[in-house]
Order: sequence, then C-alpha cells, then structure tokens
Amino acid sequence: MYLKYFKIKEEPFSTTPNPKFLFKSRTHQEALDRIVTSVSQRRGINAIIGEPGLGKSMLIRTMLSGLKENVRFAWVFNTTLNARELLKYICRDFGFRPKGRDTSDLLMDLYAFLMKEFEQGIFTLLIIDEAQNLKVEVLEEIRQLSNLETTSNKLLQVVLSGQPQLDTHLEHPALQQLKQRINLKATLSRLNLHETKEYIHRRLQVAGSKRDDLFSDAALDAVYEISDGIPRLINQVCDNCLMEAAKRKCNQVESVLVRELLERGDIMAASKPAKPKKETRPVQEFDRLIRKSPPLAYVPTPNNGHSNIGSKILDTVLSSGFDGLDLGTLAIN
Repeated sequence: MYLKYFKIKEEPFSTTPNPKFLFKSRTHQEALDRIVTSVSQRRGINAIIGEPGLGKSMLIRTMLSGLKENVRFAWVFNTTLNARELLKYICRDFGFRPKGRDTSDLLMDLYAFLMKEFEQGIFTLLIIDEAQNLKVEVLEEIRQLSNLETTSNKLLQVVLSGQPQLDTHLEHPALQQLKQRINLKATLSRLNLHETKEYIHRRLQVAGSKRDDLFSDAALDAVYEISDGIPRLINQVCDNCLMEAAKRKCNQVESVLVRELLERGDIMAASKPAKPKKETRPVQEFDRLIRKSPPLAYVPTPNNGHSNIGSKILDTVLSSGFDGLDLGTLAIN
C-alpha cells in the first residue's frame, strides 16, 4: 500500500461513496441544496440525473446525513422487479413483512406503515437506484406511491437516481403523469480541469495528506485528460498512479507515469459524452430517402386542359430533384 510510503492516514481515492469526501462542484452543490430542500419540505418525487461515476450515490448519502429529522429509508438497487415485487421489496427494506399478496393489498400495507411512521414523527424516504432500467409499469407504480398522503403532507418522499436515459423514458406517453409529478430534477455534469485539480487536492487533504504536490501540474493535466472529469475515473487513475509511484519509490507522480499506465492498460480512459440524437424533420427524411432512391425519369404531366394542382406540385418536385427546393415557398403558376 502507498499510504505508509506517502504518509496518508486513509485511502483518498476509495470508490465507496463516503459523504466526507464529497467535492462540491458548482453543479453538485446546486443539486445537493435543491434536493435537500425538496425532500425536507415533503414535496414528493425528485430525480437526480447523471452519467455513471458522477457521484449520484455520494450526493444521496450526503443528503441523508444532512437531514435533521428521524429518517427511515428504503434503497432499491434491483431494477428488474415488476410492480408487485417492487412493493414487497420496499416493505421489507423498511423493516416489515407485508401481509398482502396482490398489488392493491401491498399498497394498503405500505400506506398503513407510512401513516404510523408519520404519526410518530419519522421521515420516510424511498431511493430508487438505476431508475432508467425500470419498466414503464413499474415507474407508473412509483407515481401511485406519491398519492399516499395526508391532507397536508406526502407520506413518502421519492428520489429517482438514474442515467440520462431516464429523461428519455419520461417522454413516454404512459409516463406523462409521472413526469408532471416530479417536483425537482437535478442534473450532474463532469468536472472541468480546475475542478478536477481541486477534487484531487481535497480528497488527499481529507485523507490526511500533508502534501499538496503529490501530483505534478502536468500529471494533474494528464489525469483530467484521461478521466475527462468523471470522479469515479479520477479516483481509479489517481489510486493506480500512487500505487505505482510508491512501488518505484518516486517522490511525486509525474505525467510520464500517468501516461505509461494508460498505455499499459492499467487505467481506463473516459468515453466522450453521448451526443443527443437530432430529430429528423419529415421533409428532411423524405429528401434523404429520395436522394438514396434510383434516379427517376421525369415525364411531365399531360395538360388536358384541366387544372390539376397535385400533379403540378409533383412535376415541380420531381423536376427539381430537391436541389435548392424550398417546399415552404413552392409556387404553382
């Protein structure tokens, strides 16, 4: 281990989401403030959206540690469940065995439990991890949970934690009611270069390191270039670099070592963010299909003395070959 060699008290780049290591970038701080406010005010369903490795679980654990009230929470990690299995899982994670077997009875058991907790001043929270993998009918069941309420308060606070695909799923026509019930949506983003350097320095400091030069400036640049500002990858790169530096008895991690580990395949480079697909307008799609089709022989429509606007439009379109044709200003003489 490199801890003794570099005189560090604990692992600075562990992948375990320990709230004390949370680095509050601009988007992370904003997301944390908003989610804490929404949940503490019992506003119902909330969502945290972010790519893998950006710190969604860390943010949730920090939120839980910051809630002042007595909190009981259920955390769902298994997203392959159907609606009935989900309700049973939630009940058991809250610490009781439901008596009901079908969905409606399970829902009543959960409602009775939540009412009892509410009367005792206990704050109940449901966290759904990897929510983008849930089926439509399961997401709809989660919406039904937001109906469990008193005349003034939601009995259950829900946090959906998911990757950007969750946003796409919420556009499904069957999920419009759920989308409208989401009181808050916080979106996390990758760290920039300055934030990446601060992130590394903070984690080393929290772990007990007295040095702020364990990584050279060039090495920090290389870490950012490889990780592209994804905290999980930053941790992996830095952890491997420190192990290798201690093994070689180096006093500092240099950029040469960072890039050598990448070339050896000991560390993994980040993939670039997926770009959202552009919607293809009907006219553009029609144009694309026509261009891919075999050439058409243009034969003018015979003029038999009768007005035929449809034929004239078709003649104009075919003769133009779509080159420079503006269908919005198409005029037929």
